[in-house]
This record gives sequence, structure tokens and C-alpha cells, in this order.
Amino acid sequence: MARLAHVFGVGGDPVRLGLVASLSRPGGNVTGISFLTTLLVTKQLDLLHELVPSAETIGLLVNPKFPDTEAMTKEAREAATSHGK
Repeated sequence: MARLAHVFGVGGDPVRLGLVASLSRPGGNVTGISFLTTLLVTKQLDLLHELVPSAETIGLLVNPKFPDTEAMTKEAREAATSHGK
């Protein structure tokens, strides 16, 4: 019998959301994920800093009910601080 493997898309950290055991070994029929937005916040701010280095104020819109909002906000603040903003 063929074993099915699944790659899924998720907007947050699947480990923190309880969807998989770990990223390296998700377990079950899950073989991987296609997108982690929380890990992209720093890259997005880096790109924005490159495009508009003189920007002094940057807004971050978040859904307060989204499970990863706190982690994304913290990561965004740390990334902004690394650019001196």
C-alpha cells in the first residue's frame, strides 16, 4: 500500500500551533511545510530597509486573535531595533 506524504501551507509556526512535533521530523503523514510567515518578518523588514532606508516609522498590522501575533510582533521589534529604528 502506498504511503501518502503531505506538504502543507501554514501562516504560523506549526510546532507552536501544535500541528507537528518538530520542523525536522513533523511526524505522521506530514513531510514538510511551504511557508512560515513568522520567520519572514525579519527578512521583510530588511528588504523594506533596503528600499526605503530613510523610513523612520513603519506600521505593523496584525490580527490579535492569530496565535503567532505576539511572536511576530516581538520579531518585528527586534528586527527594527537592529536597524536602529
